[in-house]
Amino acid sequence: MILNFILWYPSSKAAELVELVKKMGKPPSYVKKWLTFQTGVGKKGIKHYNIVFTEKGHGDDAVVEISKMFRPFLDHDNVEAKVEVLVSARDALKVLG
Repeated sequence: MILNFILWYPSSKAAELVELVKKMGKPPSYVKKWLTFQTGVGKKGIKHYNIVFTEKGHGDDAVVEISKMFRPFLDHDNVEAKVEVLVSARDALKVLG
């Protein structure tokens, strides 16, 4: 499964949140790959993408465990989070028939 954990936060919170990243710990062993990207999104601040690839059959476990890892971020004002399940273009075409 491919998951996208998104965080939005004000630019003024960046230094505080970097400290939280340092304390996050290692991802579960069934996480095969973890890519991180970010972009500025104007007045809303910074949008941080975490694309996580899991071993087959561990998607649900990954959502729970990685959500726990991001939980401390949500204790900060104006920080928002979202989790998305991503589908490859090839798999999306299968849905269309």
